[in-house]
Amino acid sequence: MSVIIISPNWHWNGALANRARTDYIALHHAEASSCTAEQVDQWHKENGWSGIGYHFFVRKDGKIYRGRPLDKQGAHVYGMNNRSIGICAEGKYSTETMPDEQKRAICRLLAYLKDCYYPNAQIVGHKEIGDSDCPGRNYPLEDIKQNYRAYAAEKEVDEVSREEYNALAARVEKLEKQQDTMIYNYVDKNMPAWAHEAVKWCVDKGIIQGTGDGLGLSNTKLWVCVVMYRLAKYIAKLVGMKV
Repeated sequence: MSVIIISPNWHWNGALANRARTDYIALHHAEASSCTAEQVDQWHKENGWSGIGYHFFVRKDGKIYRGRPLDKQGAHVYGMNNRSIGICAEGKYSTETMPDEQKRAICRLLAYLKDCYYPNAQIVGHKEIGDSDCPGRNYPLEDIKQNYRAYAAEKEVDEVSREEYNALAARVEKLEKQQDTMIYNYVDKNMPAWAHEAVKWCVDKGIIQGTGDGLGLSNTKLWVCVVMYRLAKYIAKLVGMKV
């Protein structure tokens, strides 16, 4: 599975300085069990910083968000920001256990950065180059450092905007809230041809239940099937899989 990097539209408080060099890729945890990249950005702005101090933020579900531009100096290891980039994981890994999906996403990101940008950079925990307990005693630091390539079976990266990623999902949510009374069945001659492939896919995947003429689908539900099918095809194309 490929890595998708989502790029939010950050608004920086002031100019970002260029980084002198990249000796380290520093791994962090957010010290918060649940948080978003936007929340981290707000916290760091409240510290008086320009914005999110990490170059990447990885959620527990494996989604990766770009923070500061790669060529800019971060704000994540005091005294070492001009020599390192920072990857922060959502979670409080002084007490929690990291989900496999998040660990694999971090490993794929590391393989991508090492192969494409910083082959000589050393992967370290924050505490190894700074005065901190971060990324927490339960963070699988040594496992990631030693085995990140084994977890990174695929290193192709597709970068999409948040708007692109959310557009089809938002349409599904909107359609699900609509109401109408027109009913179609799967074998109905009245069902539009454009819906057949999507409805069949939804039936095959168990998203909608029933066979033969036992599917009572409103026009809105037909569109929900179509949009879900197209969304699945869109994401599958990004990650190099088949629907």
